[in-house]
Amino acid sequence: MLSVEFLQETNTITLQGKLDSANADKAMEVFDKIHDNITIDMQNLEFISSSGIGILVMTYRKLMENGKQMYLVNLNQHIKKVFEVSLLDTLFNIK
Repeated sequence: MLSVEFLQETNTITLQGKLDSANADKAMEVFDKIHDNITIDMQNLEFISSSGIGILVMTYRKLMENGKQMYLVNLNQHIKKVFEVSLLDTLFNIK
């Protein structure tokens, strides 16, 4: 199960649960609408698969092409390790 909430007043997306192939369409509905600087709050994200990472990479590239930024915040140790092992911590702005 995945909960994706876009808080327009702070330009933040909060993720809760599992971001995987079973929930990719639900996440894409929100991420497709992002065209400005965005913060992705992963405090309550339990799991991310390659499908979830793909969504983040596609969004990141789209924003970078338009001179915008994406920030990943509040990663738990497991999620942070996934980004480190895949070297994606060198691509994303992780705070």
